[in-house]
Amino acid sequence: MQLQRVLAEDTRRAMEKVIHLYGEDALVVSNNRAKDQTEIIVAVDIAPDTEKTLSEMQAPCLEAPRIALGDMPNFEEVMESEIFKTVPTVSHDPERNKSLDLDENLGPALIEEFMQELKQTVAKDENQPLANSLGEERDQLKAREIVDLVRQELAVMRNEFKMAQQLDAWSGTHAVADEMRPLIDAFNETGMPVSLRALVTDTVNQNTDMTAALSDIANMLGGAIKHIDIMQNIQGVHLIAGSSGAGKTLMAGRLAKQAALNYGDLDVALVSYNDSRFGAWNQTQLIGAQAGIETFRASSPEMLESLLQELHSRKLIIIDTPGVDVENQLSTLTTLLPEAHKHLVLAADASESSVKRHLKSSDLQWDSVMLSRLETGVYPWAVINSLLNSDIPVSIGAAEPSIIDMAPLTGHALAQQALSHLPISFV
Repeated sequence: MQLQRVLAEDTRRAMEKVIHLYGEDALVVSNNRAKDQTEIIVAVDIAPDTEKTLSEMQAPCLEAPRIALGDMPNFEEVMESEIFKTVPTVSHDPERNKSLDLDENLGPALIEEFMQELKQTVAKDENQPLANSLGEERDQLKAREIVDLVRQELAVMRNEFKMAQQLDAWSGTHAVADEMRPLIDAFNETGMPVSLRALVTDTVNQNTDMTAALSDIANMLGGAIKHIDIMQNIQGVHLIAGSSGAGKTLMAGRLAKQAALNYGDLDVALVSYNDSRFGAWNQTQLIGAQAGIETFRASSPEMLESLLQELHSRKLIIIDTPGVDVENQLSTLTTLLPEAHKHLVLAADASESSVKRHLKSSDLQWDSVMLSRLETGVYPWAVINSLLNSDIPVSIGAAEPSIIDMAPLTGHALAQQALSHLPISFV
């Protein structure tokens, strides 16, 4: 798999280039603005034989264990040494690698080719030392997160393949009536994870009527997802966090506008913390103006602490955090503000690995999950599947990119959102 960089004037032209160059199956890893242009990074599968690639992704067979890799370079060690220069470079001998009886394209050659592609994406000049400026450090950190995201996506895909094989082996116990088959096909078409599909199939098996099955599934999923109404009496300091592009700043503005209507604009403040992205502060100011409240900016924990002392009389202070290095940023803020409430903003169409990466963090205790992009045609199966195995409640949902578009969200409403727009004619 290769990471390719595409630049264009805007997102639409960039996506046209991606489709033209790499086809509709190219995986979009990130979408950002870079020097007044839209930068899209896509992951492209370079293996010509899909069957062989999928076979290599499976776990080793127990009856015929693979030969130990010996001194073959570890993927993560090579990545750290070649891309981020944080550990000594791992050397490898091609002659020794030949004895491992591995396919050339899936062995050291593939690792070397992948490293070269990543170098072109995340480094401007290999011969220069690591950048010391804040902007370049942020770009390097973002590149790390992109690589980690690709790793996690591949791990989830491999797990999905294995679970799908197991589910096929259990086809006798998961058979459904012919009149219910369109419902299962709709779940497959909308990308429902295999584990969640197996769970709802048991419920479908207990029904012979489509409407009754949908009602039972909504009750089952909705009843297992906790919810909390934070707008009923929202006060104190609230941290809004999430990945870049999830809609954190707009969600913070929605909360601030609603609170300003309840308490008055002088009792609410919106703070942008340590977000050095180009145009981020201007966006915060614009959203603050739309919400009718004051906005402030803090670039360090010390500055934030001083600012909060000045704003201590405000009933509500909303802190919009950066989307890079989320765990470390929140860890610092939690130490500084132990009583602050922490809310995670997720896009409804986020991937399962992205959702789990935040929800499974052992160092963070989220007070609620807020969902953006909860639009018609978006199926939040990954979010639902992750929340089923979590004690974190949902609180707010929003669909349109408007500062007034926000409503309390329950587990049942989230399940209904996904089930009410399934692509079958009689739902």
